[in-house]
Amino acid sequence: MAEMERRKRWLINLGVIALSLLILFLFRLIFEAFVERFIQAFIAIVLPFSIALFLSYLLAPLFRLLERKLKLKNRLINTGIVFAVVGVVLFFLGRYAGTLIYTQAVSFIENDWPRVLSAVTDFASRYELLEQIITRLQEILTLENVLDLDFDLFAVFESAATVIITIVLVPVFLFFILNDRHRIYEGIVIVFPKKIRSHVIELTKRANRVIEEYFNGRFLTMFVMAIVFTIVFFILGFRERSPLFGFMLGFFDIVPYVGPFIAMVLPVLYSLTDDTLLFGEYAPIAIMITVAVGQLIQNNVAQPLIMGKETKLHPLLVLSSFVFFGYLFGVVGIILAIPITGMIRTTTHYLKELHEEKLRLNEEEQKRLKEDP
Repeated sequence: MAEMERRKRWLINLGVIALSLLILFLFRLIFEAFVERFIQAFIAIVLPFSIALFLSYLLAPLFRLLERKLKLKNRLINTGIVFAVVGVVLFFLGRYAGTLIYTQAVSFIENDWPRVLSAVTDFASRYELLEQIITRLQEILTLENVLDLDFDLFAVFESAATVIITIVLVPVFLFFILNDRHRIYEGIVIVFPKKIRSHVIELTKRANRVIEEYFNGRFLTMFVMAIVFTIVFFILGFRERSPLFGFMLGFFDIVPYVGPFIAMVLPVLYSLTDDTLLFGEYAPIAIMITVAVGQLIQNNVAQPLIMGKETKLHPLLVLSSFVFFGYLFGVVGIILAIPITGMIRTTTHYLKELHEEKLRLNEEEQKRLKEDP
């Protein structure tokens, strides 16, 4: 009988979920234009807020240093100090590292890219199928075809406006997140009924820890990857192109598993044009093996040491979360996929802990059970 009741509840729950999805589908079908505008407006707010949130977690250790070690309790003053430090760091990074990478990128496009195209064409000519694909791509990407494309000036204007709004709003959001973080948490908690606020506070702390561990760990691994692969490329013989390709490997590492292999494409293509590299004609294979080994070490050694166990997710779950949240929110979804998945995992673990506590006997119950009847 109990089994039948449980099956009925499952069927009812599945029916409610199916009905909810059907209502959402019909709502989008009927109000598609409104839904699209709503999603665009939502992303326009979420994008700068996400960037500001990302930066706030990167700056959290500095903020704690000012509050706990230097005993500066005024959050407004601490926020001003943090902004000043960030401004100085960004100035020097832009002045030296940014200028170097930009110069190398321009030089690569002007000098190396034509040779890369020529090398790819020569390589494809050895194989009929590849040659047909390259020829077809060249026909599609001719200047005449590009000029014949219809450009939506309104969409271009919207994109430019979104970029400008993001640049303006990021520092504003960052200031309020740093200065009013406790008020934001309090505002979230106070919405919930008193009987579950203790659980909300605990979940908020755990979610905050997961997000901070992920963003700080990801930033650190990106920085380490950029330095390591810059050195590796220099050893392989890439010379002045080493900082550019090393920066690309580090930057694209923001998308685990997939990003570094996307960033690997340009150095592999460049290696086809340079016979002076360390392994000669086998340089492309050496680069692929190096990136694969680097990813293996990072995912199995570096990340468990740098990040917490709650952000150590199975690769299949990571890729699935990228596809799901990326489809929903675009680039923002890809960046936030792992933190959101980690928060969901933390919530399920907490609910499981509560369930286990209910199943265990407390000390008083155990004592009464041992007493003679």
